[in-house]
Amino acid sequence: MTLEAVREATDRPVRGHDGVDVVRRAARVLVVDAEPIVRHGLRALLTAEPDLAPAGEAASPRDALMVAERTRPDVIVVDIEFGRDERPGLDLVRALLERCRGAKVLVLTGCRDRDSMMRTVRLGVHGYLRKGADTTEIVRAVRAVQRGEGVFDPGTGAAGPLQVLREPAPSAGPDLCKTSLLTDRENQVLRLLAVGLSNREIGTRLRISEATVKFHVRNLRDKLEVRRRTEIVYTAARQGIV
Repeated sequence: MTLEAVREATDRPVRGHDGVDVVRRAARVLVVDAEPIVRHGLRALLTAEPDLAPAGEAASPRDALMVAERTRPDVIVVDIEFGRDERPGLDLVRALLERCRGAKVLVLTGCRDRDSMMRTVRLGVHGYLRKGADTTEIVRAVRAVQRGEGVFDPGTGAAGPLQVLREPAPSAGPDLCKTSLLTDRENQVLRLLAVGLSNREIGTRLRISEATVKFHVRNLRDKLEVRRRTEIVYTAARQGIV
């Protein structure tokens, strides 16, 4: 399906306050799961919501990246379990965050390993739910991450990404030298990056310009010695800075 076809399929009529139907684009949601029955169920769930629409689906990390680049979804609902090895799922999440900058990533998984959950959250996902969540919770979570809010299942034992990030990462201790190099403002920006806010949203929250936010993000990359924005939070967490 081409991007134009996806856009046409997600343009839905909505009754306005004056009683006139207007066309508004539903949020495009890409579903990534190895299980066909899960993909089918989520597609049916999304189709029933007037403000949400399935943009496509994928059963493997490779297909997920291809479909995401073709359809440019607003939200990507992804499972991190692809076989027994967690690495393909984590690598996929990392790649989606890097390549699909405008999309929000919501992990919906049956994985109950806390270390895997912590590693996933440290990558910078916008939400993390377990498959035990009911359908209303899933729909609510998709809408919330699409608005830019973080959604984290209480069943994971984490109130949010910052609590997870404060727990020590394996084989990582605090780097006191680098901690002291961060200014108060850089620490504020870092914590807002950790909950998935964009530069514009961070600027609004801190009442500074988007250009100033970009300046602080660039400084964080330099001080933490990373190349990509998506590596900032993960590296800071491993070094005990957050």
